[in-house]
Amino acid sequence: MKNNVYSIEFIDKAQIEYNNLDGSQKVFVDKGLERIKILGTSAGQSLSGELNKCRKLKNKPLGLRIIFTQTNQKIRIIKIIAIGQREDKKVYK
Repeated sequence: MKNNVYSIEFIDKAQIEYNNLDGSQKVFVDKGLERIKILGTSAGQSLSGELNKCRKLKNKPLGLRIIFTQTNQKIRIIKIIAIGQREDKKVYK
């Protein structure tokens, strides 16, 4: 099981977005990050277009999405690109 654990790395903007979340939002994101640590890119749904190498986990009631991608197969780091709401597709930009 230990071999299946991925490291999580935030880009700067995603870290700021995470720090600005309220308590209930952080609960969803923390659970999502745990899922990503275990499943890697098997977690979430694939995206298309310019983000076709990315995946997303979403929480419809909160309107939040975690956009992530794997950056290095050997090191097994999952990079968190964005955390936010879909409003005007802002999270995807």
